[in-house]
Amino acid sequence: MDTLNSKVLMFGEYSLMYNSMALTIPYDRFSGKFTFCKDGLTDPSIQSSNLSLTNFCHHILENHMDENFALNVKKFKKELEDGLFFESNIPQGFGLGSSGAIVAAIFLRYLDKAHEFKSELKNLTKEKISVLKKTLSQMESYFHGSSSGIDPLSILLNQPLLFKNTHDVAPVKIPAFNPEGKNVVFLLNTGLSRSTSGLVNRFKTSCEDQGFRERMDRELVQFTNGSIQSFLDNKAGELYTNLDNLVQFQLKEMHYLIPDQFKDAVKGGLNNGDYFLKICGSGGGGFMLGFTKDWEATEKALKGLDVEVIYKF
Repeated sequence: MDTLNSKVLMFGEYSLMYNSMALTIPYDRFSGKFTFCKDGLTDPSIQSSNLSLTNFCHHILENHMDENFALNVKKFKKELEDGLFFESNIPQGFGLGSSGAIVAAIFLRYLDKAHEFKSELKNLTKEKISVLKKTLSQMESYFHGSSSGIDPLSILLNQPLLFKNTHDVAPVKIPAFNPEGKNVVFLLNTGLSRSTSGLVNRFKTSCEDQGFRERMDRELVQFTNGSIQSFLDNKAGELYTNLDNLVQFQLKEMHYLIPDQFKDAVKGGLNNGDYFLKICGSGGGGFMLGFTKDWEATEKALKGLDVEVIYKF
């Protein structure tokens, strides 16, 4: 069965909802796939996965009426009865797409004419990507109350994606990975799981304030777009300038999305300029995403914290 990689949302968390760009990349450190339990559903984690999928199957049966992407729910239900579960090491509630991977896996296995669709994946038009994203967002909303569709789409296509806005999505080339590169992208594991829906609702409440909306449009969107464009253009100096502004905005205006015990680490990077640490996904815990041009100094500054390099350029 298909193995689905996790994904990292590099830029665009929250601001994409208000027309900024966003950028995602695949991350094969974590992955998941469907498999069958041969010894009965006795393991608690396997049993939990099977039950969760069974509930999701019922949800799809009642709510998925998409003529563009019809699903074989009868086959899905039968395989669940035969012990199907989702075997995954993608941490739940950490912003790497654990629920998105499940939605993508269901889509690839139970889509009518799935074989033909898989052959089209590398050459999808913008129009079809947009329709696909809408369908996936409707399916993933089961897990979060609402979904942009970014996670399952990114995981399904398994390539860097540039979201020019919520409707205009296309694969994009990013700077080539260079194992000797001095510019390093890394993850910091906070060890804290969080609820996406609650954080998104709080952000939407903040956006009801006229002053915050104006600052977001004027600053957050600009810094996000600038970070993405300078990264894609491989202009490290401009990238770090935009990141400095972006992280300062998050620390001041979106502070509730940064766990209290990690705010000193965020401030430390801003103060010494060695690294820039931002929220990843919905924030509030999970992973945080860092950028540095001096990995050695960054490792020393963040000594004792769980950090891992994911990209060098």
